[in-house]
Amino acid sequence: MGKRQIRIFKTKLLNHRFELLQSPAVQVVLRSKVVLTGKLKRLDESGAELQDLRFNYHNFPLEQVEEIIYDVEAPY
Repeated sequence: MGKRQIRIFKTKLLNHRFELLQSPAVQVVLRSKVVLTGKLKRLDESGAELQDLRFNYHNFPLEQVEEIIYDVEAPY
C-alpha cells in the first residue's frame, strides 16, 4: 500500500482545519525548521495544539507554522 504526503502551507491551514484534525498523525514544520510529529488537537485563529508521540502537549501560534504535512493511502 502506497502513501502520499499532503502538504498544507501556512496561508491555507484554516481552510483545511477539519481534515487536519481528523488525521491520526501530522508533522508540523515550524519557521525555525523544528518538526513536531503527533496528533493535532486544536487548530484555530489563535493557534494550534499538538500532542506528540510521548503524550506531551505543544502550543504555538500560527505565525510560527511554515506548513503541516500528513499522509493518505494511495489507491494502489
